[in-house]
Amino acid sequence: MVAMQSGDREGLDGDLPSATPEPSQAHEPAPTTPPRAAGSDPDAGPTAKVATRPQLPRSDAARPSIVESAAPSRPTPGAPTWYRSDQDRYKSVRRRANPLHRRLARGVIGLSLLGAAGFGIYLGAREVRDYLNRDTLPAAGADTPVIRASSFLVTSSAPAPEINGTITLDAASGAYEFVGAGSMAGVQVVSPDGRRVFVRVGGGTWRQPEAGDSIVGALGRAIPYLADVEDADDVLTNRLRQGYIDLIDRTTEGVDDGQRTRYEMTFDTFAFSERFPLQWQALQRDAIPGIGVGRAISVTIWLNEEDVLVRLLDEDTNWAWERLTYTDQSFRPADPADTIVAATTGDESGQPAGDAQLDG
Repeated sequence: MVAMQSGDREGLDGDLPSATPEPSQAHEPAPTTPPRAAGSDPDAGPTAKVATRPQLPRSDAARPSIVESAAPSRPTPGAPTWYRSDQDRYKSVRRRANPLHRRLARGVIGLSLLGAAGFGIYLGAREVRDYLNRDTLPAAGADTPVIRASSFLVTSSAPAPEINGTITLDAASGAYEFVGAGSMAGVQVVSPDGRRVFVRVGGGTWRQPEAGDSIVGALGRAIPYLADVEDADDVLTNRLRQGYIDLIDRTTEGVDDGQRTRYEMTFDTFAFSERFPLQWQALQRDAIPGIGVGRAISVTIWLNEEDVLVRLLDEDTNWAWERLTYTDQSFRPADPADTIVAATTGDESGQPAGDAQLDG
């Protein structure tokens, strides 16, 4: 009975090592037997041993409940899970990064830039106006016919040369002939070569002019201005066109062959004389005698269909003339040298003294 129990015991505990290890297993560590569960029967069989293992409770994973809400909830400030929106964060950062003094500085800079832009627009508008005026003024470098001789009606008064009459002159030789009109009616002045001058009044005898003769002096001043003016470029020089001319009016007068274009302008000779002194002197010397210095000097010119300058009026200096005819042929007035009566004494027959008579 004891032996059978011992055999059963060995059968149940066959996996346990024996008390006396084999020589080959003397140095191997003994396997560790897991502790038995409390209340387990050591004499129970293998079936009972498996039944006594602890088992975890079985439960199915619960599905999360889905709660539908009509509107998403917004966390309230102060809650532990509250976060600011991007817009709120942007506003907060912007307030800290843009204090009052920075905003004021940017405002001042913006106003300064706005003022500079306005000033630039003003200057640009003036440049555009000047450019448009330049286009509406007579074109520079116009192709005009060759003019050798011209006939002018001059009606000028002080401070310009005081002349009232018709002047026919040859631009190449300087020869001219003057026939007075109005207050100078009956006065004739002739210069056959631009150097010698002879005068007569009321169809009388030709004579040399006396010293200080006012008519001869006025003609001597006026002839160079008339001989050197052919087209608009002789008055409206290239430098003067660069912002110193303000076109007031442009109109067309006459019909057919007598059609003319009238340009009413003002010259800023004050600024022009300061910036271009040499050109200013040339304008005084060649275009308009005695032209004054001012912000708005009134000048009016007329051009015909061939772009020839046919009339000029300077209201400030009273310089006024009109081109009646022009040609490419030379002009030679009659030479009164053979009939001149010298101002010096002669013989009783009225013949001039030999030293007083000029060669023809």
